[in-house]
Amino acid sequence: MSSDNTIRLLLINDAPTEAQRLVSMLHNAGRPNRAQHVASEAALTKLLQEHTWDLLIASEQSKQLGAATAIRTINKLQKDVPTVLLTEREGSQPVVEGLKSGARDVVTVDEDQHLLLVIQREMTALHERRQARMHDRRYHATLNRAKELLDSSKDAIAYVSDGLIVYANESFAERFGYSDRDDIEYQPLIDMLTEGEQEDAREFLRQCAINSNEVEAQEWQFTAKTASGAPLGTKAEVLSTIYDEERCLQIRIAASTGNTEELEAKLSEAKVRDAATGLYNRQRFVQLLNNAIQSAAGSQRTGGLMFIEIDRFEESVQQIVGVAGADDLHKKFAELLQSSVRRGDVLARYGEESYCLLMPETTPDSAEIRSKELLKKVADTIFEAAGKTLHITASIGISLLSETSGNADKVLEQASKAHDQALKKGDGNGFALYEPDSEQQGDANTYHRARVTQALEAGNLKLLYQPILSLQGSGEKIYEVLVRLVDGKEELAPLAFLETLGDAGLSTKMDRWVILSAIKAAAAQRAKGEVVSVLLHLTAASLTDASLAAWLGVAFKAAKVPPNAVTFQLRAEDINSNLHAARDFTKQVQDMGCRVAICHFGTGLSPFKALEHVKVDIAKIDASFVREVQDQGEDSEGLVKLVGQLKEIDTQVIVPHVEQANMLPTLWQTGTDYIQGYYVQPPGDEMDFDFSLD
Repeated sequence: MSSDNTIRLLLINDAPTEAQRLVSMLHNAGRPNRAQHVASEAALTKLLQEHTWDLLIASEQSKQLGAATAIRTINKLQKDVPTVLLTEREGSQPVVEGLKSGARDVVTVDEDQHLLLVIQREMTALHERRQARMHDRRYHATLNRAKELLDSSKDAIAYVSDGLIVYANESFAERFGYSDRDDIEYQPLIDMLTEGEQEDAREFLRQCAINSNEVEAQEWQFTAKTASGAPLGTKAEVLSTIYDEERCLQIRIAASTGNTEELEAKLSEAKVRDAATGLYNRQRFVQLLNNAIQSAAGSQRTGGLMFIEIDRFEESVQQIVGVAGADDLHKKFAELLQSSVRRGDVLARYGEESYCLLMPETTPDSAEIRSKELLKKVADTIFEAAGKTLHITASIGISLLSETSGNADKVLEQASKAHDQALKKGDGNGFALYEPDSEQQGDANTYHRARVTQALEAGNLKLLYQPILSLQGSGEKIYEVLVRLVDGKEELAPLAFLETLGDAGLSTKMDRWVILSAIKAAAAQRAKGEVVSVLLHLTAASLTDASLAAWLGVAFKAAKVPPNAVTFQLRAEDINSNLHAARDFTKQVQDMGCRVAICHFGTGLSPFKALEHVKVDIAKIDASFVREVQDQGEDSEGLVKLVGQLKEIDTQVIVPHVEQANMLPTLWQTGTDYIQGYYVQPPGDEMDFDFSLD
């Protein structure tokens, strides 16, 4: 995971000064962060439900909010927020205790280098888990779409593995006179052929399986037997393929002409409903659950699933009223459940004795309250079936839908496990919320330094220019200048290497090369009549370089570029770590006529503190504020508030990472001065953006 990414950090520590030290330490190490101090379980729950967080660092000795309680709260909400504990105790015991409680690691207080390595590892692992969940969702979405196409196909399609029909769509069942595909699934395909053709069919299918031809289908003509035993001449195509991760044969029979569409229209509703209760059936519910999981993954809303099962169904229902009476009971039980459904909920009959209630938006507390109310309603109701009265109870397992849910199978499995936990608490009529088991939960630097040094000496560097567009119509033509190291076909960002290496000499050398190259490019544009200005990033090493200001004066004169055409951009973390140097440098270049910008603004516990000492002209909001709105679907309250606070102190604002047009009305209303991002234009090799589109 790139060190450029801002860490959304939660801190639990009774000492505010230690919390601030941790924030500063991370900034000094080049890890920008947006930190939030947490002092109570209620506050933690609210923060977890409203925002995405990357990491929790908790003091083992915290009294306001215990680390174990915090980890349990994260697990209860099923949020993927790795926890690192800080301890003052020595030895292995605190490590063992912390890992048992569900922490990812335990680090001794003041062992900052160890802590940084742990944080880097956890951020990389978190990024990989999020990517894996995204790919998993896409994979299952693709499988679901393929399954839906198979189910709805007019062609008769079946998959055969080791001679057994492991899947058949409704069209296949109807083709041979069966009312339901369940009547033929997991039956030998050969049994559906007339006896005289079975041996030849076995040999033909065996050869198809051996050849494993996934491109060219083999034509197969045979005489099948319908459900009534009547012969039916059939022509099919046979193709070797994969179904449900197993090698098998696909049998496809082209749809015949006739009233197929009319027939499918009549059957479409029946296909998604349970015949006895009229509720959605299992197949349709799994589709809807997958859709809900996709929605939950794309936002911070938490959904929930109730897995509801009638207690001791065989003894309390079937043995008393028989099969027909049991169906009558199910109908009445479904009606009771339906009366408790709220807007947006989805109710389905999942199994013979089980039901599922999907709540697209809920909280753990709300789900538990609803479960308790529903169980009381069931227990207080007297049911009638087959002329007899029945008193039944039910048990409920609850699973939450969140960013970690993955797919329907996982959520259903969790809800089923929670149901089992509910049964263990007593003799039924109980509920449980699923909670994961916490137990389940030198040379490189030298190489990078050499690459950057070689690139500077060999000229294997290039500049890219990304336009910054005035949202208020000022007419300025500003480009942020980005440097790339050309390594074969790759273009890498060497500044990421430099900030990690901490090589001051190499960093200042790189900065001066970029400054000189950029102002020469700006001068060339100005000579053509294009009055452009450039935004240049400075590393911490240049910020503390006392000789830089004098060198800049000479460079501006040599390039024939006025200082007011240059804005120097400093990272918030570098300013916080070098307040005196930042104050002196800012004053020096502003006296020349340059402007100074601060980037990654809004990170840390007190972002405005630095501006009390260093007067900047422009603040570039940290990209994480924009990603929350565009990528994660959160509201824009945090972004709007931050822009408003900057405008109150007469500081111009750049909002970067703008990729969607729907961001513009909000930003314009807040008084945002500039926007930057792929919506405007990605970085390019030339300063050729048409600012007249402003």
